[in-house]
Amino acid sequence: MPSYLYKAKDASAQTISGRIAAQNQDEALEMVHSQGLVPIFIEEETARGVLVSEIRERRVKSKELYLFTKQLSGLIKSGVALLKGLEVIGAQTRNMYFARAISDIAVGVKTGRSFSACLGDYPAVFSPLYVAMIRVGEEMGHLREVLADLAVFQKRQEEMSSKVSGALVYPVVMLLVGGSTIFFILTFVMPKISAIFAGTGERLPWPTVTVMAVSHFLKLFWAPIVMAAAVAGVTFNRWRVTPQGKIVIGQWLLGVPFVRDLVLKADLARFARTMHLLLDSGLTLMRAIEVAAPTIDNPQLKADIFLCAERLSGGENLGGCLKRSALVPEVFVQILTVAEESGTLDDALKDIAESCEADVNEAVKTMTTLLEPFMILAVGLVVGFIVFAMLLPIFSMDIMAR
Repeated sequence: MPSYLYKAKDASAQTISGRIAAQNQDEALEMVHSQGLVPIFIEEETARGVLVSEIRERRVKSKELYLFTKQLSGLIKSGVALLKGLEVIGAQTRNMYFARAISDIAVGVKTGRSFSACLGDYPAVFSPLYVAMIRVGEEMGHLREVLADLAVFQKRQEEMSSKVSGALVYPVVMLLVGGSTIFFILTFVMPKISAIFAGTGERLPWPTVTVMAVSHFLKLFWAPIVMAAAVAGVTFNRWRVTPQGKIVIGQWLLGVPFVRDLVLKADLARFARTMHLLLDSGLTLMRAIEVAAPTIDNPQLKADIFLCAERLSGGENLGGCLKRSALVPEVFVQILTVAEESGTLDDALKDIAESCEADVNEAVKTMTTLLEPFMILAVGLVVGFIVFAMLLPIFSMDIMAR
């Protein structure tokens, strides 16, 4: 049973503090009242003795949000009331911050606020897309269906991210192992061989001199190099999420031929899938674009989509607006133009999303297939050059001895 800390005033206006066990905050409030006290503060205490309000904000993973959406949809489908469903899921959630958010949302729903308004209190957890979808579901009386659609949408996004991440695991591991091997050879093996060569007094070939110089430099300054790399990595990671950083990186990615298509199709797939979900739920076209545009990562494409929303308000159609963007493929513009005229825009957006997702998956598979042998070749060439540089003086001495 949850434990609650409280402060209250007694009949003589003195402040009294204590702890009581109750099923919920309302029951705790009634128990304090029954003691003849006037409560001024009541808050739940966690099993670790920490006040819920003192729980630090932490990131809620996309998988946790997907499970929340799926479980809530399933409970409502089974006939469980929204409030009861929130209380059940909140009690089972391991992420303390997320559990606190669900508890606050449940309290807000209990006091008469709409579910979507309560979700809007936690923008770091529930995106504008999520809140807008729930609002539409409430207004149309299809909350369960909207939650089910959101769960499917989140699952697709999670699967797409997992495929990309999984495809990059092997190249990253290969890079780390190869880099560690080269570092070990240069800092531990090469110095010992260098001592042998120095004792011969012979003039060494330039490959050996070069490798010995690099080895000596790394042995002396490896700690500052690692620290500088760490600082540079942290600085870059913070800079890339700034508006200026996003613009610079976005422009750079659009300048790389193969990466350009991959980035644009990934964004278009996400945008089209979101638009399909929003239009299918009953949102107007303009409102759907305003909600879906922030899901795009590339700043240039995002700006074009926002401009499209402004032109729609002026009376233009979607195909004509997107045609002005140099980043949207012409084939997509034609598909959407025809779909608008035939009234099948929702289905067209779904087809575009599936087509782009398939292209992204194929491009990632191709990229990793080509990247793996390239990295093996690159690491092999570096290691081979080091070995060649170490053996070359030995071969030279043997020839001279003959």
